[in-house]
Amino acid sequence: MLVFDAVAKSFFDPGRGEVRAVDGLSATLGDGVTALVGANGAGKSTLLRLVTTLLTPDRGRVLVDGLDTRLQPEAVRARLGYLSTTTRLYPRLTGRELLGYAGGFFLRDRAALAARIAAMAETFDLAAFIDQRIDGMSTGQLQRINLARTLLADPDLLILDEPTTGLDLIAARHVVEAVRAARRPGRLIVIATHVLREVELMADRLLVLRAGRLVFDGAPATLGGGEALEAAVHDLIGSPLVPTTAAAPESQDPPSPPPATPETAR
Repeated sequence: MLVFDAVAKSFFDPGRGEVRAVDGLSATLGDGVTALVGANGAGKSTLLRLVTTLLTPDRGRVLVDGLDTRLQPEAVRARLGYLSTTTRLYPRLTGRELLGYAGGFFLRDRAALAARIAAMAETFDLAAFIDQRIDGMSTGQLQRINLARTLLADPDLLILDEPTTGLDLIAARHVVEAVRAARRPGRLIVIATHVLREVELMADRLLVLRAGRLVFDGAPATLGGGEALEAAVHDLIGSPLVPTTAAAPESQDPPSPPPATPETAR
């Protein structure tokens, strides 16, 4: 279970002073797929980084299975898998070598690790390119390898920050199908996305953010489907769709480094 308890996070911008990226947000999330939607700068990535312990809240608490992300960050990281828009992979490794390196942090038995990699290769349809070097893969192939890396440890909490950004229709469809295949009892998947069709295909629950505040929390179907869903979400976000004051601070966060510890390898 993931709990946001009156969470707030601000950044300082030299030109504007204090900018509230997340502003007193409260919600409790259980099993299933929850989609996080909002305009650029609405606070989506900041909220997810608070969950992953890359950031700490200024006020309030984020709890993962009852563990406070501020007080017990290592225990929290051991329970989650995280894919960000800036996750980098070692370019000179093959896909199989990359998965073996990442998985080696938490699976010491080589046979068990090989079996887990084989299972991920089947889930994400990696057979055709898993033995190619990372620097020779397409964007879609890289994202599927990255998703496999994220799920190697079989985490109960999966955080995906815009996993289909930059992908063509076929590659994005592969990602959507992989996320749907990753559902299981006891697992919460939280996805930040701009693509409302993906929300319809994957999500049981929809959270809409505007300027760091929660403006909708419920089933996507309650807002309609297709164009009706898009129109309803746009009304909630505000028109025109322009970055809010949180955009600049969010973009200033440094990119995530390659896996280097047992926690970041998950």
